Amino acid sequence: MIVLGIDASSDAAAAAIVADGVLLCEHTLNNGKNHSVKLLPMVENMLAETGLDFADIDVYACGVGPGSFTGVRIGVATIKGFAQSWNKPVVEVSSLAALAENLRGYEGIRVAAVHARVDELFCAAYDSDDEPIIEPCVMKIHELKNALEPDSCMLVGNGALMNREVFVESLGENAIPTSCALHVIRGGAVAELGYKLAAQGITCSYEQAAPVYLRVSQAEREYNEKNKK
Repeated sequence: MIVLGIDASSDAAAAAIVADGVLLCEHTLNNGKNHSVKLLPMVENMLAETGLDFADIDVYACGVGPGSFTGVRIGVATIKGFAQSWNKPVVEVSSLAALAENLRGYEGIRVAAVHARVDELFCAAYDSDDEPIIEPCVMKIHELKNALEPDSCMLVGNGALMNREVFVESLGENAIPTSCALHVIRGGAVAELGYKLAAQGITCSYEQAAPVYLRVSQAEREYNEKNKK
């Protein structure tokens, strides 16, 4: 089974191909710009490099968020287009779960924390058996800090980096890894999680695939404020 996975929910546009559990190719562009322009050529380049064609892909996996509203829409729309064109199933992958995969092998609680608003984070936490300790949600920074035990967890993501001092003071010096690569969502993680879910029969049609936002956008909030009675 060959799975193509992408994620555009963060500053990074990421894509990868996994075949029978083996990572064939992975591309990442982490400049926060032009995901709508960069993502398709990135996928086409991967296919050319691996000698594959869109028709060879068995399953299309996508990081469905939460994260950047625009980025999530771009990623989901791209995968829906691929799957519809080639009549293939889709696997919806939590972008937070993909981010937490960067800490695979850590025996404590793996926490994915992505900046949402000034004082809010998109976050989720998983134990070493992949059981969710905190389901994907929106939390205040202090709420997440208070929900975690010192010296028993590790956080990744731009939400962790932006609030490093807060988390390190409360949770310990090793709470946030110093490696910059660990804080970026990888296409390989999306494709691998997609492979595992597809192997369990957990797929959907392109029509069913949908973004996960977890909160309303700024435009919606402003519209609602203007139209309050």
